[in-house]
This record gives sequence, structure tokens and C-alpha cells, in this order.
Amino acid sequence: MSSGPAIVVRLMGGLGNQLFQYATGHALAHRTGTPLLLDRTFLDERPTDMVWTPRDLALDAFQAPLAFASPEQVAELRVLRRPVALRKQTWFRERDKHFDPRLAQQRAPVLLEGFWQCERYFAERSAALRSELFKPKEAPTEPNQVLAEHIRNTNSASVHVRLGDYLTNTEAAAYHGQLPSHYYEAAANELAEDQGVEHFFVFSDEPAKVAERIRLPRPATFVAHNTGRQSHWDLWLMRQCKHHIIANSSFSWWGAWLNPSPDKVVIAPKHWFAGDRVPNDIVPPTWLRR
Repeated sequence: MSSGPAIVVRLMGGLGNQLFQYATGHALAHRTGTPLLLDRTFLDERPTDMVWTPRDLALDAFQAPLAFASPEQVAELRVLRRPVALRKQTWFRERDKHFDPRLAQQRAPVLLEGFWQCERYFAERSAALRSELFKPKEAPTEPNQVLAEHIRNTNSASVHVRLGDYLTNTEAAAYHGQLPSHYYEAAANELAEDQGVEHFFVFSDEPAKVAERIRLPRPATFVAHNTGRQSHWDLWLMRQCKHHIIANSSFSWWGAWLNPSPDKVVIAPKHWFAGDRVPNDIVPPTWLRR
């Protein structure tokens, strides 16, 4: 734990959201030459009236260094303003779903609270994030090594289908919405016809249900063995694919983004949130929205 001023980023949500939050905090800390601390108080809380899906710390599966702010440090920063004499805002909260250029102006000590789902927050650190920080700590298991070899040796595409709490949690379903089967089927046909994709690798929190719902134009492998604390290996496998079809999910966003190939084709949903008719900044401009 750092004793001096630091960039503190609040962790909220699952692995995909934690990756966005870490990447944004890391880029600002690197740019300003100050330490990065993580606030895990939201993850650790389990209020009886919670309407969101409880999540645990998931970043410790990667090589990114983790240092944590104390609850006292967080409480000190989570005020609207410091004493008037300092004239310094120390709690910077995300105001909507769009890129906010004001974040780049923040300086330590400051607490960043939001999801920060836009690569523009950390674009200058893309190479380090892909090749070092978000690389798994451990070597892949034999099943993942074998599957990765299969992925690399074919013209492959990942397909990520998010079900889980998008179906079972009323709040999550109303906020995110569920993508129809024809979105995936049309995207798969497009990649098969335009990019010559030969094999699809399907990732989901409920692979058996997906196998019943979606018809793909080429052979498909449904990946079902990386569950719970091993789910980061699905991200590692997705990044090995040449092309990607993603859900309206930060998890599959990272599976596609971590692929460093300039030749990849990524198909993303036109509308990321339920009822959202205004373009947001989540999907990079080089990806296709369908």
C-alpha cells in the first residue's frame, strides 16, 4: 500500500469490468508518474438488499501488479471536495456511457469510480496491456494448450454468448438486454463468406443452452471447461482466434480486444444496452456493428 498520493480505481463488476477499470487507472497512473491502488470495498460488500450479481476479485489471475487502498484511504477520497484550501477534487465519477476527456486531467490523489468502457482511456498502453499486464500468471493447462493449437491452425472465429444473469437477474436483463440468435447467425454467415472462417469456437456461461439455440454455418467447438476461477482462460483462448463475434458483454469485448492482430474482424452488436438508441464509445471504430 502506497503512503503517498495515488490514483485509486474502484473495482466493480466481473472480470471484464475489472479489466476496464484497471486499464484506465493504470494508464492515468503511468502518464502522471504516480502509484495505482485498487479499491475493492464494493466487491467485498454483500448488502442484503443488493440487486446486482455479486463478484469477487478476478484480476489476480494476471501478471498485472495489484496494490490495494485501505478502506480509510477510500473514505477520505470519497468526498465531493477536499478542504477549500486545497481546491482539489478527489472523487471523479463517471457521468454517462461516453468517453470523458476530463479523466485525463485528473491527478493524484483521486478516486476513479465508474466502468470506463472505452479504449481511448488506455490506448497509449495497449501494447503493455496485451503483451504483459493482462497475460495469465500461470501456464495454460493441457486442455487449453491443445485447444489453442487447434484455434491457431485453422481460420477461426470466437463467438461469445452471454446468458447467465442477463436472463435470470431482472435488473441485469432490463439494463443489458439479450441478443437474439439471428444476430449471431448472421454474423457467423458474414465471417464465413467474407473471411473464409472454417471453424467457430463458442464461449458462454451456459454452453449447453447456446448449442440448442444457435445454428452456425461451419463446424463449431463449444468450450465448457473453463469455469469459475478459471474463466480467464476463455479470454486467453478467444484472443488466439483470428476473428470475433462478441456479445454486449465486457468479457467478450476483452476477448476480442486482446487479440493484437491488425487483420482481425470483430463483429459487435449495434445496440450495447437495452433500449439504447444513441451510439456509445464502447465499440472501437474499427469494429463492425451489426
